[in-house]
Amino acid sequence: MEDESGLWATLKKYDVGWFGIKPFASNSVFKGDSSPASPHFEEDNRIARLAIRYILCNEAITAPIPGMITPQQVDNIALAVKERRVLDVAEKAQLDEAMDRAWANLPANYQWLKKWEYV
Repeated sequence: MEDESGLWATLKKYDVGWFGIKPFASNSVFKGDSSPASPHFEEDNRIARLAIRYILCNEAITAPIPGMITPQQVDNIALAVKERRVLDVAEKAQLDEAMDRAWANLPANYQWLKKWEYV
């Protein structure tokens, strides 16, 4: 059953858009630095797509706003938009693991993001 009293339900009820910033938690969600030279490049790309797909499953969110600095990162996010939305159990577990890592590794100047984990 969907929560009909929370923020997401209220946004939907009043047809209000929501833009989500920092879906990669200042790159803390990645094992590497998300650069093409990183030994974790492929895994980081997969995690980025999982995060975007997960966000796009929420009908109340108008758009995620990921920080992208290379054409390859733009292509990777475009691929996420083309992939199916709903994560399967294994994908959800991978994203949960990445988010646990992200919360544990947030830089000091991004600790404020923890307050936004659940809105």
